Amino acid sequence: MQRRNLAVPVKLWALLWAILGISLTGNVVLTCVLTAAGFLYLAVQKNWRLLGGFALFYGVLALLLYLIRYYGLHMVVFSEFYVLMFWNLSPVFLVSWDLITTPPGELAAFLSRIHMPTAVILGLLVLFRFFPTMKAELGSVGRSMRNRGLTAPMRLLTHPAASCEYVLVPMLLRCLQLADQLSVSAVARGAETPGKRGSYYERKMDAMDWCQLALWPVVTVLFLWIGGMRL
Repeated sequence: MQRRNLAVPVKLWALLWAILGISLTGNVVLTCVLTAAGFLYLAVQKNWRLLGGFALFYGVLALLLYLIRYYGLHMVVFSEFYVLMFWNLSPVFLVSWDLITTPPGELAAFLSRIHMPTAVILGLLVLFRFFPTMKAELGSVGRSMRNRGLTAPMRLLTHPAASCEYVLVPMLLRCLQLADQLSVSAVARGAETPGKRGSYYERKMDAMDWCQLALWPVVTVLFLWIGGMRL
C-alpha cells in the first residue's frame, strides 16, 4: 500500500502543537492522548512501518510504567526517570521522525516556496536525511561484519577495540563518499543556478491536509483542558 505524505506545512504545524502540548501539560501520564493523535496522524499517511515500530516501543513503555507504578519496579541499567521522559516526549518523537523522513524533494519544494536561501535548504536537507542514511549504512556494515564472522559475542568481548575499528573505518569512508555524491548531485540539479527554481514535488493542500491542520489544535487544547496546564 503506497504511503501518502501530508504536506510539509501540516507536518510542521503538527510538530508545533505536539511540542506546545507536552511543554504546558500538568499531567505527564495523560500525554497518551497526544500520542494517540500521532498514531492517527501516521495511519492517515499509511506510514505503517513507523506506526508499527513505535506502537511496539510505546507498549513497552506503558508496561514499564505500569510495573513501576503498581509493583515498585526498580531497574538497574535504565532509570525510571527515562521511562517517564520517553513516555512524555513520545508525541514529539513520533511527529518529528515523520517530518525527518519526508522525501527530500517535498522538503526542498516547500522551502523554496517560502524563499529560503539555497544554502540553507541544502543544509537542512542534509541534516534531515543524516539519521536515516546513517541507519542504513550501519545496517550495511553490520551485514558485512556478520558475513565475515566478526559479530560473534566472544569476538566482540575479547577484541572490543578491533570491533570498533571494523565499524568506524567503513563508516568514515562511506561518509566521505556520500559527501562527494551530495556535492555532485546538488550541482547537477542546478543548486548553483541563480533565479527562481521549480520542483516536480510542488502540490496544493487537499481536504486531508486541512483536516489534520484543524485536528491538532483541537486535540491539544482538549488535552490541556482535561489534564491541566503547568504555567
